[in-house]
Amino acid sequence: MKIYKLKGEIREKIGTNEARRLRRKGFITGEMYGAHEKNIHIKINAKDFQKFLKEVKKETVLIDLEINGQNYKCILKELQRDFIMGFPIHADFQILHEKEMITVSIPVVLIGIPEGLKLGGTLEHLKREVNIRAIPSKIPGHIEVDVSKLRIGESIHIKDLKLPEGVHIVENPEETVCTVLSPKKTAEIPSEKVVMEEVPSEEKKEEEEKEEE
Repeated sequence: MKIYKLKGEIREKIGTNEARRLRRKGFITGEMYGAHEKNIHIKINAKDFQKFLKEVKKETVLIDLEINGQNYKCILKELQRDFIMGFPIHADFQILHEKEMITVSIPVVLIGIPEGLKLGGTLEHLKREVNIRAIPSKIPGHIEVDVSKLRIGESIHIKDLKLPEGVHIVENPEETVCTVLSPKKTAEIPSEKVVMEEVPSEEKKEEEEKEEE
């Protein structure tokens, strides 16, 4: 797995007002934590972090995070974005230790075009991430699933996934990852009811005219 580098600094002050002040100065706030470490409050240059996100996309990656000259091996555990604009405002990092197993969530990527699609079926991707357990060096960036042989009505489940050596899934093995649905039946279009306006007879016209007089 590729290791990405990030650099940050310890932030001495915490709180909402301080976080807003740092964002105005071009930083995002962050938190580092691990099994053997106390929480570390940090700040990272927002432009550097945006560049990092563009490079890794949705992959799960190892991060060499340098804070005040000290390096930590981490993964991005949680990311908070601005509710309106969508840009990142806070990140949580989990500190890793080489020989210790950890549980992380990694993306599921579907590869190929199912046979069922050629017959009008629809591919439904139900499980886009799975939780796995492994030591840091064994964590894959994602899991690829070949769906090219799937026919209408067939599915791939957690238990069908092929994993690298040393990687274990901690999910229900019977849970469906993806399935090919049968073509939707075209709903019958109800015939339009034509509402005919009542055409007044000559007698009615005469009666209406008399009433108006």
